[in-house]
Amino acid sequence: MNILLNVIPMRVIIVGGGRVGRGLAERLENRGENVVLIEQDQQAVEIARDAGFTVHQDNGTNIDALRAAGAENAKIIAAATADDDVNLLVSQLSNLKFNVETVIACVNTPQNVEVFEDLGVQSISANDSIVQAMDNAVERPALSEWMSEIERNGDVQEIEITDENLSGKTIKELGQSLPDGVLIALVSRDGESQIPTPELTLRHGDHLIFVGQSRAVDDAIELCHPEMYV
Repeated sequence: MNILLNVIPMRVIIVGGGRVGRGLAERLENRGENVVLIEQDQQAVEIARDAGFTVHQDNGTNIDALRAAGAENAKIIAAATADDDVNLLVSQLSNLKFNVETVIACVNTPQNVEVFEDLGVQSISANDSIVQAMDNAVERPALSEWMSEIERNGDVQEIEITDENLSGKTIKELGQSLPDGVLIALVSRDGESQIPTPELTLRHGDHLIFVGQSRAVDDAIELCHPEMYV
């Protein structure tokens, strides 16, 4: 969708071309991002390339391999292998050697989450994510179904208010300018998130969470973050 709207794509590197890495790459590419996978295993490389992904066959813990994949210009590096030691090393290299803005790591063993967090690495626990999804399906079936529907036909995006013309407007005033099919679910300011009231006044730098139909979300992003579009 973003390609059609001429959004400037992010450079994203994903270390790990297995199911998790490919699944993440597919989602990001569907939004128009520039994704490169790094994978050593020949079979995994062939599967990913057959699926249409750009793949560097190399060791993702190697500085030269990361540099060749574009780490110096990457906005996001995600470590998505099945080996926590590899994911931790990739994350540390991304932070220390390339100063990447966003570094995310998959943590396969729940006991390792604390290790990643102690080193300042943003981590996603595979175990906890599955447990949470199953708990939602059991205890909150309507929410679970709604989230699945959003995954199939909608989008959820976070953007930063950068248009000075929007600073000082209320949520109600901004809402009147938004296309049908999208709503502002959350506003984050100074590290704290809140469900917005109609009277909340927006500030430059506020982060908004848009939820809705994919095209409507893209149109809302263009309104609030115009420099992303060329």
